[in-house]
Amino acid sequence: MSANAVLPTARTGKGQLKAWHALVWFLGFFGFMFVVNGIFLWTAITTFPGEDVEKSYLTGLGYNQEIARRERQAEEGWSAEIGLEGPATHQEIRIRMSKRDGSALSASAASLLMRHPADRALDRMLELAPLGGGEFSASVTDLAPGTWTVQFSADVDPQTDGDDFKAMREVRLP
Repeated sequence: MSANAVLPTARTGKGQLKAWHALVWFLGFFGFMFVVNGIFLWTAITTFPGEDVEKSYLTGLGYNQEIARRERQAEEGWSAEIGLEGPATHQEIRIRMSKRDGSALSASAASLLMRHPADRALDRMLELAPLGGGEFSASVTDLAPGTWTVQFSADVDPQTDGDDFKAMREVRLP
């Protein structure tokens, strides 16, 4: 007497992996990557303008004049002291321009730009009050605390066009 037994085969999954399953997984994975990279790209482009200077091309065209201005400022020995004065509740920026011998350097016009290191939307032009003797001051009470870059420009020689004198310094507002 012989007995034939048929053993049932155990199923380990829901079915076989077919080619179209692999295609769907492949397209789904890379489709997800493209969507995520697209979101990152859109966010990067809309939140950072990519340039530190407005009209950078025109600024680049005037670079030789900027080099000549810097050389003249160095030759003449013009310098500036930039600092904060006053109590923390009412601080002001003080700027004193001087010649090589320490005497005051007068200016016919001056401007002051406070640049925020992280957000150009926070940059502010401050109104300077001339104190005489090459000194100027500006109130900084309405600026946010943190590190700011002070960019000072002055027209020392009324015979020439533009600002002849520029100075820059970082200050920390409380």
